[in-house]
Amino acid sequence: MSRRGFTLTELLVATIVFLVGFVSVFALFLGGMRMRKLSEDTTRASLAASCLIDEIRIDAGGGGAIGGGSPMPPLAYEGDGFAPFNPGSNDTEEGTESGATSPADNPLFPYRPIPGTWYRVMKCTDLEDNASNAQTTVLKLDLLVVPFGSSDERLWLSDIDRRLSLLDATERSKPSADLIAARLIQRGIGFRFVAVVTRRPSWLP
Repeated sequence: MSRRGFTLTELLVATIVFLVGFVSVFALFLGGMRMRKLSEDTTRASLAASCLIDEIRIDAGGGGAIGGGSPMPPLAYEGDGFAPFNPGSNDTEEGTESGATSPADNPLFPYRPIPGTWYRVMKCTDLEDNASNAQTTVLKLDLLVVPFGSSDERLWLSDIDRRLSLLDATERSKPSADLIAARLIQRGIGFRFVAVVTRRPSWLP
């Protein structure tokens, strides 16, 4: 009975087949990890958005009334989503307290019940896109939620752009918060939620 070993060609073919299979399995493993991370981020962002919208709805009807029951315009809810005690002071104080100099220097706020989750109400209007109608009982919220691990007390959109290089050279010459938010959403890092909140104003009978 003759004994025959493997030829060099057969060994090369077997090695190539093994490598192709290994690379394919490894790629599937990495893809699964990415999908798992995206699924976790989506779940966390959706849960945070749902809770935030409910909290804003409660604040908009009661806590939003100041100075003897004066109503707050939708513009007052931009930023952290809760009307300040002084109308119009919300973003002005935010922009100056840390020396912000760019339109993109808008902060994201930590949502403490879900660690590692940041948010910002990018825009708030009534149903006719009027941000100054204080008498409206309906608020339309444009909410940005970003699951982003950071130990900072305040996270700025411009800081995220610097860390992740979201904008190209031409866009960085004229940065804006909306543009950075759009890039976050395109990359699957941020999530945008549009919600309509009906408030029961405390200033109405």
